[in-house]
Amino acid sequence: MGKNLKGKELGKGISQRPDGRYMGRAQVEGHPIVLYDWKLKELKQKLAIAIDEAKRSNLLPGMDGKSITLNEWFEEWYAKYKAPTLKDGGSPSYKRKFVNYYGVRIGTKALSDIRQLHVQTAIADMLEAGRSSKSVRDATGVLQNCIEAAIANGLMNLNPVVGVVIPKCEKVERRVLTAEEQEIFIDYLERTKSWYEEMYKFMLLTGLRVGEVGGLQWEDIDFANRLIYVKRTLSYQYEDGVKTMKLTSPKTENSVRKVPFFGETQSILERQFEKVKRKRLDLGQRWRQPKELGNLVFLTSMGSPIGRYSVESDMRQITNQINDMLRTEALYTGGIPKKFERVHPHALRHTFATRCFEKGMKPRTVQEIMGHANYNTTVSYTHVLDDIKIQEAERVGNFLENKKNTETSEYDHLLGII
Repeated sequence: MGKNLKGKELGKGISQRPDGRYMGRAQVEGHPIVLYDWKLKELKQKLAIAIDEAKRSNLLPGMDGKSITLNEWFEEWYAKYKAPTLKDGGSPSYKRKFVNYYGVRIGTKALSDIRQLHVQTAIADMLEAGRSSKSVRDATGVLQNCIEAAIANGLMNLNPVVGVVIPKCEKVERRVLTAEEQEIFIDYLERTKSWYEEMYKFMLLTGLRVGEVGGLQWEDIDFANRLIYVKRTLSYQYEDGVKTMKLTSPKTENSVRKVPFFGETQSILERQFEKVKRKRLDLGQRWRQPKELGNLVFLTSMGSPIGRYSVESDMRQITNQINDMLRTEALYTGGIPKKFERVHPHALRHTFATRCFEKGMKPRTVQEIMGHANYNTTVSYTHVLDDIKIQEAERVGNFLENKKNTETSEYDHLLGII
């Protein structure tokens, strides 16, 4: 903070010279700005205008609303407008609010082509995918600020966020595969020989997040002790308008964890190793695995890292094809076709937790395996176990005939659930 001749603080970058003049200093993208004025108020106004003009002149060369996409503009806006106001010069979670919600849905559109309908359609898709109204509203707030800056820089004329409606959802029901749906899903993978068969089965057996699966390396797997060490996650970000993938630390401190082998985990990993080895040899120089990301376990059929968006797209296609299959079966049998609800990557994590409870695992153990920071997050999964609820209700019998009750229950393992 600069000071005047009497020692009073004047604000960042502003000071008073011995001759009485006020001096304002700033730096934008390495370019220095130095201004003088006898009046402090006028100097502050001039400095603010100069900084804003410097920011505008440092935008991407030849930028206009037709030649720049929303994702590219977000990176430019974030670096020059938002990051400087955040702690430590930026926040990965703030960027994820945009990238995971709007970036993947309308981020490739040119700024001047984005309409209100595109934003509203993206909102509907987010809610359908299981996002809460609050999280969608937070992401929309980020988009709103980003778009307003684009308008101020002459890249857009209208704000497509104005007037959109975000319906309030009382509670988002977690998408969990029933035992029957899980069987249908796995059967489909095996029959179609899906490239991602082993990965999806691995997710159902470990409960790893899709980013954790994408960032898993062979050295993270301890075959001797049958343990999987979750140490990192694969995340997307844009640098100078170019999409890059990086290995970063997991979501929370609790996310760094050890997950034991369940069921056929070892054989699945062994098959994955051999499959990738064969594919690498077949493709030769066309194999795209980047050396800087390490020895990844799960890759695309061309050797590229597996990101959330490619998995979401593949699962959407699987859902459509399963429904086509169910409709065809119904035509031959004369029955009513079953509806296989849309599945997103996180649904496999929810399904794993549900299977754990169905198998009688204690909530504290499930919390450790899932890497939940909050115990209540873990026990909240029990609300989906409708079949178990019905079985328990039938077991306890008639509540009005208390004298005939002979069974007693152990409650210690349920502490914290209520």
